[in-house]
Amino acid sequence: MTRLHVSLLGEFACQTAEGEPVAVPTRKAAALLAYLAAPPGRPHSRSKLAGLLWDAMPESRARANLRKTLSRLQSALPPSARECLTLDGQAVGLKACTTWVDLDTFERLLADGTPETLERALALYRGPFLEGLDPGEEPFEAWLMERRSWLDEALAQLMHRLLDHYVLTGAIDAGIQLALRLLDHDPLDEGVQRTLIRLYLYQDRIGAALTQYRRCRERLADELGVAPAPETEQLKAELLALLPDDDSRSVPRESDDPPESRRVIATAAAARERGRRPASERPSLAVLAFLPCEGTRLPPALGDGMAEDLATELGRFGELEVIAPTSALAYRHSQASPEQIGRELGVEYLLEGRLQQRGQRLAITARLVATPHSRQVWAERFDCRLDGLFDVQAELVRHIVGCLVGQITEDRLAQSRRRPPRDWQAYDLWLRGRHALRRADLTAIHEARRHFQQALAKDPQFARAYVGLALAHLNEWACHSWHHWVFLQQEALALCRKAVALDDNDHRAHCMLGVAELYDGQYAAAERELSLALALNPNDSEVLAHASFALALIGHPERGVAAARQALRLAPYRPEWYAGMAGIAFFSAHLYDEAIDTLACAPQAFCNTPAFIAATYAHMGHPQRGASHRDTVYRHYRYQLARGTFPKHISCLDWLAALDPYRRPADAEHYLEGLRKAGFE
Repeated sequence: MTRLHVSLLGEFACQTAEGEPVAVPTRKAAALLAYLAAPPGRPHSRSKLAGLLWDAMPESRARANLRKTLSRLQSALPPSARECLTLDGQAVGLKACTTWVDLDTFERLLADGTPETLERALALYRGPFLEGLDPGEEPFEAWLMERRSWLDEALAQLMHRLLDHYVLTGAIDAGIQLALRLLDHDPLDEGVQRTLIRLYLYQDRIGAALTQYRRCRERLADELGVAPAPETEQLKAELLALLPDDDSRSVPRESDDPPESRRVIATAAAARERGRRPASERPSLAVLAFLPCEGTRLPPALGDGMAEDLATELGRFGELEVIAPTSALAYRHSQASPEQIGRELGVEYLLEGRLQQRGQRLAITARLVATPHSRQVWAERFDCRLDGLFDVQAELVRHIVGCLVGQITEDRLAQSRRRPPRDWQAYDLWLRGRHALRRADLTAIHEARRHFQQALAKDPQFARAYVGLALAHLNEWACHSWHHWVFLQQEALALCRKAVALDDNDHRAHCMLGVAELYDGQYAAAERELSLALALNPNDSEVLAHASFALALIGHPERGVAAARQALRLAPYRPEWYAGMAGIAFFSAHLYDEAIDTLACAPQAFCNTPAFIAATYAHMGHPQRGASHRDTVYRHYRYQLARGTFPKHISCLDWLAALDPYRRPADAEHYLEGLRKAGFE
């Protein structure tokens, strides 16, 4: 029996599973088939269908028209598909087992609620429900309007959930594209307007951000007669403060929106699919957020922070493969089964848990689930004081490693474990700082820095807070200030050295110290610190991503490529800077196709990412494909000259070379040659 594919989202369409169109003879027949398909598998009485489509006619004539329409519809179907319709004297239906309906799939994907299923649901939405189909009967029109209203609201909720996901994971270009689509849907949503302005600001697109502000102000005035909210006006003030003078009209019109930007959502989804390689010999694991039980009042970031800490500690064991916490935490509000989550993340096991506070004590329930068939492997309940949480985490690591790897000695468990904080409040402040750093705006970076400083006031020996301060400096430099690391270099070096001195087992402290030493020109020291960071934790995707570009600049592109591939594998939902750094490693290794595939997911990850795309296309013999990316780089460069960030004599090529200081002259010349071929002067 041939399956039917019925499309109800957008214009009505019907075809066989093989793609052969089915010519539905009349609008009434199309309306009838659409009604039967929403959803399939439900029988409808003939009298109900007759009244739905021939409301103005006497019942006998309406039923006669129904019989005629059903006959014509059945004749239009391929012979092998006619059994999809179920007909008897009283009822009519469409078999669910032989019919695929886009609306049915849309609703199921929406209910699952994972980032991947939400993206797939959004891709299915081609337009309003049964767009353009109006058989002219009031009962059908009322049903149509009711379904359209529900779908309109469902679509808005879907896009808001996805936008939150993109913002939290740092998928800036994807967030921009989705925010634009949301504003097409509801141009009066001032919250989305502000989000879009912030995302433009993250990419240093001041002209685009100011244009968006003006559109928001004009729309609110024209349609609602109100002014923008104070938060929106404050955002405008932040934009104006970044201009070389106080005249916003001097900002050049920005036309450098690379064509890749409009495809980043689909491109990133394809990259995730490619990254789902067959399971390695090592057990693979994701740690989901530890969710508070109903009625429990705990710091909002505690469940996420505990999951991140556990994933980090488990990542120290090279016998395991541990998914990045930010990717696993994307499932905190999903209704998907462990089997589906495991399939989407490409893991064999999930660790999940619940938290319940009772006064000053914390009850923790944890269980390890094998994703095939959602089988529970292990579960246990722990009870501790809040300041005893770190001992419970160590016990959890011991149990999980024992289950998945086998017997591990106590010395091995203790080896390279990061030093826990002395003060519970310092840990809570550090969690808040880490959470703030995930947001893509300058205010969040300042908030994170404040939390880290407060954590150090509580516990001056807390190494992780020093690492957080160094990371805040790096984020501000790389994503908002757009100037060379030299302006923050000495302060960052001091912070990282302090962190390493306090806790020599903190792999992120060694990683950040390695990056700081790289920009200080201490290549041998940088390589030593990065190698130690990877040895201490071979599964930390953040460390792997930083190491990917840093090792390439140091002169080991093959090691950088290995780190890049592992970082992308362990972080299917990742900030754009992962792609920006990994792309440098692929380019440096002359793996141009892989560089383009990676950088296309985040074409404006950093101010120099478009330069690497342009240079890659040039080396591939297609310099014209990098023209818009070259324009983007020059816009950044001109802004910095106008702001006085750079010395006036520095050329664009000199600036780019300083941003990525290759150790080996041959590597530096390879980059500069690509830039020259791409049209940089």
